Parts: sequence; C-alpha cells; structure tokens
Amino acid sequence: MKKVRIDYFFELFEKSVIPKIFSRVECFEKEESIVNPDYKDDFDNASNTIYSVFFIPNYLKPIFGKDTFKIKKITQFFKGYAIFLEGFVSANAYIKYRFRSNAKGIRRKINRLESCFNISYKTYYGEIKQEEYNFLMNTLEEMLVKRFEQRNDVSQSLLSWDHYKNIYFSLINEKRASMFVVYDRNKPIVVSLNHHFYKRLFSAISSYDIDYSKFSLGSLEIYKKLDWCITNDYKSYEMGMGDLTYKREWSNHIYNFEHQIMYPKNNSIATLYANLEYMKAFAKEMIFKIAYVRYKEYKTKRKKNDNTIDVKYEAFPIEKVHYSKEHPVVDFNNDDYVFLRNIVFDFLYSSIENVSDVKVLEVSEKQKTYIIAGKSKMQKIVFM
Repeated sequence: MKKVRIDYFFELFEKSVIPKIFSRVECFEKEESIVNPDYKDDFDNASNTIYSVFFIPNYLKPIFGKDTFKIKKITQFFKGYAIFLEGFVSANAYIKYRFRSNAKGIRRKINRLESCFNISYKTYYGEIKQEEYNFLMNTLEEMLVKRFEQRNDVSQSLLSWDHYKNIYFSLINEKRASMFVVYDRNKPIVVSLNHHFYKRLFSAISSYDIDYSKFSLGSLEIYKKLDWCITNDYKSYEMGMGDLTYKREWSNHIYNFEHQIMYPKNNSIATLYANLEYMKAFAKEMIFKIAYVRYKEYKTKRKKNDNTIDVKYEAFPIEKVHYSKEHPVVDFNNDDYVFLRNIVFDFLYSSIENVSDVKVLEVSEKQKTYIIAGKSKMQKIVFM
C-alpha cells in the first residue's frame, strides 16, 4: 500500500498550487470554490494509495472530484491566524473594528515615525531587479540575526536561508510572492516576504531594524500590508501557525488545522493502513501538546536566566536648548557611535523631532557623556 504525505498549507501558500488529487477548494469566507486547473480524474482512482494530508486550514477545505475515498480527521494542536478582509474598505476601518479606542495608538505611532524620518513604502510584486533583490535579502538576513540575538532565540528562517534566497527572486517576478519594504530615505528598516494564493496573502518572513523598535514597526508592517491587500481586492491576510501575541491581537479568524487521512473505499487493506496512520498521527499530536507546554516553560526560564548585558545609561532632560559649540558633533550612524542610534531614535519618538534637526555632541569622551540636541528639546546621556 502506497502512502503519500502532503503539507497542504505549504502547497497552497508557498507553492501557490492546489495538490493534484483535489478537484477544488471550498472557501469558507464567501462559500465559493477555487477550481484546481491541475486536477485529473485518475488521481482519485488510485485504489492502492493512502493520502496523509496535514495542516489543512478550516476555511480552505480540499474536495475530491469523485466520492471514492473515505476520510479520517484529526484536529491538530497548533492553531492558525488570519484576517478576513470582506467588508473593510481600508486598514483604518479594520483597526477601528479590531482595536476600538486603541486604534488611535497604532495610527499615532505611524504618524510619529513619518514625522521623525523620511519614510516611504514599496511593494515589489511582479518585478524586482537582481541587484536590488540581493541587497534587500541581505538586509533582511542581518535584521533577523540581530532580532533573534536580541530575543536570545533561534530563527527557523535563518536555518534555511540559502534556500529562501534562491527561490524568492523568481517567485516575486512571477507574482507568486511579494516583498514589502519600509525605507528611511534609502535605508530599508522593514523587509517582509509574502506569498500569494488566489487573492490571499500569506506573511511568511519579516523583520525590522531594532533601533526603531520604539515606533512599533511590526504593527506598521501589518497595517500597511492590510491597506495594500484591501486596495487590491484581497480576501484575507494569512499569518499561519504559531501562538504569538501580535497574531492573537490582529486576527479576526483564529482557526484549527486538520490532519486528514484519505483512503480508498471498500478496500480492507487500505482501511487497516489508514487506521494505523490515524493512530500515529493522533499520538504525534498528543506528543506535540506535551512537548510544546514544556518548551514554553523552558523558554520562560531561559529568559529569566538570560545573562545578556545591556548598555546602561541615564538620560537627563535639559530644559533650554543651549550648548557649547566647542563640543564636537558625532555621527550616530557611524560604526564608532552606532550604540547611540537606538537612544537617539527613542529621543525622536518622545520629543517628536525630525532626525534632520537633531545633533549629537560629545561632552566627555572619557566619561562617555553626550548631548542630543533637537530644535525644541535636549537630552543629556551619561553611560554607566
């Protein structure tokens, strides 16, 4: 008896295809169907094949063309997170619905970022040059490294980075994927890779420059991509599996995945093998549940015991904008002073100053004391 394993979510959202054994996909949102252009009748007539199909979202139900298979179903442990876009005319409309009074806070941070920096947005979908692609992928890799070092965690994306770097260039140019980028002048500060499947966007790999963390770039990314999706008549914004706080906050559809074992009717050998496969899959889900709880406990303990030493400093507000011109101005974008960038950006956020109006002066090199001077406010920084 032949067994075929299919990662259904991966096939749909990362390969942009419907597995050939299914004639169509029934969509929960509007009770409509997506017909499979690759379907052939002989796929579901295989009397000696069992299909083990896992990570099936409950709103994209796979359908056989003929009633020749029986199905055993298992609800999987991990949940999925999506935003259904029907009825929303803009990202503003969605955050008003989802966050109510807190929607103002999201817009305020976006407005503040745009006030403090020269911000622009670009979505590469259908066309990207090789040189630009290489630059942005290298930037995203650097962001992921720094972000996960900060979190004292391991990025699964980085473990397969060469694979991702090889595939996305053609996927973007074929409109099977896109790249969303936020620029501060010419510098990318957010880079996000997304897959596309029949007017559904799957946010796959994203990261941002951690020096801008005060501005909540993760929320900015989702907000801007939602606006793009709604403008382009997309049906949903898919965030996939993984129980993360931001997914729970943003999603209006938290769903279950199913693992389905599909086997030929009236075949006793197939029934036996299908029952064995069902028991193995069921046991695996139980193990996942136990292992995940222990993993979360381990992560919590690891964070508590994290001995990472942060740069310590004190910030003192200065009431009057007055300083000695004898103090040398330092470039906080220079590698020698890169430790000041995050502090300067936090100052920009709190004072609502534009970066072009801000200078950093070195008061004492030995004592590591600096002045951040804007148009209307100043701050003295003393490192411990």
